[in-house]
Amino acid sequence: MKNKLKYFYSGVRGVLKHEGIMSLIKKGLMFLSHRFFVFEDYYIVVSNNMDIDKEVEADYLPKVEDHCWWMLTTNQEADELVADGFELGAYELNLRTLLDKDAIAFCNFAGKELAHFSVLADNPRGKKAVEPLPFSVDFEHGQIVVGRALTVPKFRRLHFRKYNGYLMRKYRWARGKVSTKYPIQVNNYPALAIAAQPPERQIVSKCRFIKILWFKYFKETEMNPTPPKEIIDRLAKQDT
Repeated sequence: MKNKLKYFYSGVRGVLKHEGIMSLIKKGLMFLSHRFFVFEDYYIVVSNNMDIDKEVEADYLPKVEDHCWWMLTTNQEADELVADGFELGAYELNLRTLLDKDAIAFCNFAGKELAHFSVLADNPRGKKAVEPLPFSVDFEHGQIVVGRALTVPKFRRLHFRKYNGYLMRKYRWARGKVSTKYPIQVNNYPALAIAAQPPERQIVSKCRFIKILWFKYFKETEMNPTPPKEIIDRLAKQDT
């Protein structure tokens, strides 16, 4: 309960500081409604391993001169980073809560100020923290889950998220992880468009999750691996 209160407080403080009161109210209403009612239809995207040796790090670097990154796996490592003068900012408790639940965070800094973090999980406990929506993940055979990416508003559009994607691919490649999984809502056209850019990404299943108070229903339907662009083209035809 104590950790949940910390997580809630951290989220409120972060949104209020960086996004304002109206965004806080909107997100607060969404949070409360999702505690009792959830109706979600979403695709599961798999990103398979690429030959990371063919990628050039300079193509992904953030558009700031003074930047660095750290991979955190425990709160002790976070403590050491703070002791060295790094600032985790208004989202610190969010980040620490994820680390408490066996997630791994890739943190980017502008100077010593937190600019962005992305999170992955290679175990079932971490998956619940990184992505609570249900779907199957074959951790034993090298699949991992990615999610909970957050860029501090003043550092957006500076390629921090893009750079973290490169760092996560390096991590996956070095440890023999075969692929990553994550969900995209079926009507989230911008997210589908982003997923359509790298050719290694495929949609492999469609899920429906319903929660009404204590009642829960979940169904995952496997699909033939489908490029996200095909889904986008179908949506475009439906709109014409």
